[in-house]
Amino acid sequence: MIRKRVNSVLANRWFYVAMILFTGVHVWIHFHSEKQSIYDIEDDIFIGELTNIVLSDNKVAYTIDGKEKLLCNYYLKEGETGEPYREKFKLGKKVKMEGTLKEPSANTVPNTFNYKEYLYNHGMFYTCTVKEIEILENKISFFYKIKNFVIDRVMTFDERDYMFTLLIGDKSLLNEETFEEYRKNGVTHLFAISGMHIGLFAGVSLKLLEKLRLKKNKRYILTVSLIWLYAFLVGFSPSVLRACVLFTLLSIVKIFRLEVRTLNVLLLAGCGLLWYNPFLLSDIGFIYSFVTTFGLVYYANLISKHKIMGTSLVATLFSMPITVNHFFKLNLLSPFFNILFVPFVSLIVYPLCILTFLFRFLSPFLRMSIFFLEAVNRVLASIDFLYMVVPKMHLVMIVLYYGILLFGLKKRFYRGALLLIVFVLMNKIKPFLDGNYYVEFLDVGQGDSALIRTSHGKEVILVDTGGVKSFGTNSSPYHVSEKTVVYLNSLGIDKVDAMILTHGDYDHMGEALYLVENIKVEQVLLNCGEHDELEQELIKVLDKKGIDYTSCIKELTLARDTLYFLNEKEYENENDNSSVLYTELDQHKFLIMGDAGVRVEKDLLEKRELQGIDVLKVGHHGSKTSSSKDFIDTVKPKYSIISVGKNNRYRHPNQEVLVNLEDSKIVRTDQEGSIMFQMKNSELQVETCPP
Repeated sequence: MIRKRVNSVLANRWFYVAMILFTGVHVWIHFHSEKQSIYDIEDDIFIGELTNIVLSDNKVAYTIDGKEKLLCNYYLKEGETGEPYREKFKLGKKVKMEGTLKEPSANTVPNTFNYKEYLYNHGMFYTCTVKEIEILENKISFFYKIKNFVIDRVMTFDERDYMFTLLIGDKSLLNEETFEEYRKNGVTHLFAISGMHIGLFAGVSLKLLEKLRLKKNKRYILTVSLIWLYAFLVGFSPSVLRACVLFTLLSIVKIFRLEVRTLNVLLLAGCGLLWYNPFLLSDIGFIYSFVTTFGLVYYANLISKHKIMGTSLVATLFSMPITVNHFFKLNLLSPFFNILFVPFVSLIVYPLCILTFLFRFLSPFLRMSIFFLEAVNRVLASIDFLYMVVPKMHLVMIVLYYGILLFGLKKRFYRGALLLIVFVLMNKIKPFLDGNYYVEFLDVGQGDSALIRTSHGKEVILVDTGGVKSFGTNSSPYHVSEKTVVYLNSLGIDKVDAMILTHGDYDHMGEALYLVENIKVEQVLLNCGEHDELEQELIKVLDKKGIDYTSCIKELTLARDTLYFLNEKEYENENDNSSVLYTELDQHKFLIMGDAGVRVEKDLLEKRELQGIDVLKVGHHGSKTSSSKDFIDTVKPKYSIISVGKNNRYRHPNQEVLVNLEDSKIVRTDQEGSIMFQMKNSELQVETCPP
C-alpha cells in the first residue's frame, strides 16, 4: 500500500515541476542573502580539524574545519620542502594555527577565475597566512586513519602522480604541461574523481558481491556503504557527491521495487543536493557531472544503439557550452579522442592504480600504461587544426542551444548534432559584428598593459604585457599574462595584430616571452634606443618563431585609424626612451606615456599639440619622475589612468602627482582593477572590474 502511494507520487509530473520550482526559489534566496564570516579580520588564532593538505613548490595549503572552514597557507622558507609538513600534520588532527587573516580578492580582469567567489561558494571568507602550527590533539577518527594510510602508501610509489589523482582526487602532483595536453584533447574529466569512477567502483563491487552469493538487497546496501566511504577518501567533491546520491537513490528504487524513471531519480538527486548546498550550482564539477549525466540518461535509447560513439558525442554536446564558457576553447576532435581515452583510463589505468595500491608488484604494468597514455596524449595534442578559441556564449544563446538539444534532435540526432556544433562556432563571428572601439587597461599588478580593439574586430593591439618577478628559490613561476590570454580568448580573440613594447623594463615587457608562446602575435614593435638584455632575449625567440619585429617607428597604420609614436628622440635611460603613443579613436583622444619622464614631457609639448586628451595613461605608474604640473595643465586629461600594484614597494602613485591630476577623473588599477573604455556612437563609456 505504501509502495503504491509512493509510486503514484513519483509518477506525477507535477510533483517534479513543484520540486524544481521550490528548489529554484530556495537557491535564489540563498544566493541573494549575504553570508557573514564568524571570524573577525583581526583574529590571529584558529583551531580546527585538518581536512585537506595540498603541497606546491612554495607553500603548504591546509584546510581546517573549526568555527568555519578556513584555508591556511604556510609559505616554505628557502630550501624547505612541503613533505615534512604533510608527514607531521596528518588529516583529522586537531591543530592550532597562528597567523594573519586576509580577505581574498575577486578577479580584476573580466572573465577570469574569481578566487574570492570560489572560496565563498565553499564556505570560506578569508585565507590565513600561517606563522606557526601546533598540534593540539593527536587523536584521529577511524575514517581519517584510513585516508591517511591510503595517502601515505600512495606517496611511496613512483607512479604517485596518477595514483594520487585517480585514487585521492588530487591533481596537484600531475605535471602541468602534461595536464594542459589532456585539457587540449578535452579529456581532463577522466582525471577528476567523478560519476564514471563511482560507477566503475560500484559496478565492480556489485559483481564481486554477486560472486560471493550475497542477496541483492545486501549487495546494494554494502555497495552504497563502500561508495560513501570512497567519497570520504576523495573529499566529497561535488561530482562524487552527485554520483553517490544518485546511486543511493537508484539502489533504494531497486531494493523497494519502486516504479520511477532514472531521469526522475536524477532530478530528485539534483534538487536534494541543491537544498543541502545551493552553492553547488556554481561549482563547475557539479554542473559538468549533472548536465552530462542528464544527457546520457535522456538519450539512453540512442546510446544503446551506438554505445561508444553515442556516449562520447552526447557527453560532448551536453558539456560543450560549459566548456566554452569556462575555458573559451573547444577541440572538435574531443569526441573521437574520448573514444580512445575513456576505455583505456577507465578499464586499464584506473583499475591498475587500485590493484597496484594493493599489490606493489604490478607497479611496472601501471608504469607502462601511463607511458603509453602520455605518449598518445602528446601525439593527439599536436593535432590542433580543429582546436579553436570560441568566445563566451550569451545566456540566451545557451538556453536556445539546450532547447534544441532537448527538443529538436530526437529524430535526426547526428545531423542535428552537426548543426549544434555549427551553432556554437557561429559564436566566433561575434567580434566581427561589434562596431565599437575598446581601450582597456588591464590590471597586471605593478606594471602596464593596455589592449586596443578597433571596430568589427579588425585589429587587436597589445601595448606592454606587465611582468611580476618571483623572489626566492621556492617561488612558483607566475605569469600575470595568463589572465590576458584568458580574457582575449573569452572575447574570441586568438591573435594579436601588434604587440607594442614601450621599453625594456620587466614590468612592461616581462610577459612578452610567455605571450608569444601562448597566443599568435603578428608583429612586435620596440622603442627607440639600444636593446637591453630582456629585449635581446625576446628578439632571439622572435627570430626563431619567424615573428616580424621592428624598432623606433613613427606610426602604425590600421584599417581606419593610426597610432602615432611621439617619442623620436633618444635619451640616456630606458624610461625616457619609452614609446609614447597617441591615437584618436571614434573622436576620442588617447595618450599612453609608458615610463617617460618630465624631460620627455617637456620635449613633447615643444613639438606637439596635445591639448584636450580624453584618456591619459599616466607615466611611470604615477611616479614623481613624470606627470609634471605644466604637462598635465596643458594636456588637460578627462580621465587619468594609473596602472599600479596594490601596496607596491615603490609607494606609487606619488601624492604630488595626484594633486597635479586632481582636475581629472583618476582611476587606478590597484583600486578599480582593469579599466575598460568603450566608444559607442562616439560616446565614451567606462567600466571597471574591482577586486
